[in-house]
Amino acid sequence: MEIIIKETSEVENISIIDPTSGVNYISDFIDSSAFDWDEDRDAYVCDRETFDWWDTVVADHQLLNERIADLVKEHGSEAVYEVVNTAGNVDLADYAATVNQNLDDVFGPAK
Repeated sequence: MEIIIKETSEVENISIIDPTSGVNYISDFIDSSAFDWDEDRDAYVCDRETFDWWDTVVADHQLLNERIADLVKEHGSEAVYEVVNTAGNVDLADYAATVNQNLDDVFGPAK
């Protein structure tokens, strides 16, 4: 997903790839209402602070997804997702850290 930064007109790209299928599911991960649609530019736009927040959240989730995929290969999906599902109701920005901590507690620290 390309996003234009309002302050600089810089074009940034953001994506999140499913490590199992290779599919980029950024449009499903980020509700497009998170950004403004600029009809004249035919593009999403946002301020730098908003983009940086989303970029960090997406990067954290990408790393988490890759870790989960690796753990599933080693321990099986049932065992891994039992831990993943204990995250509870946390803010999106805190979700990856919470799940990673739970995974650390059960399977040991990430390698």
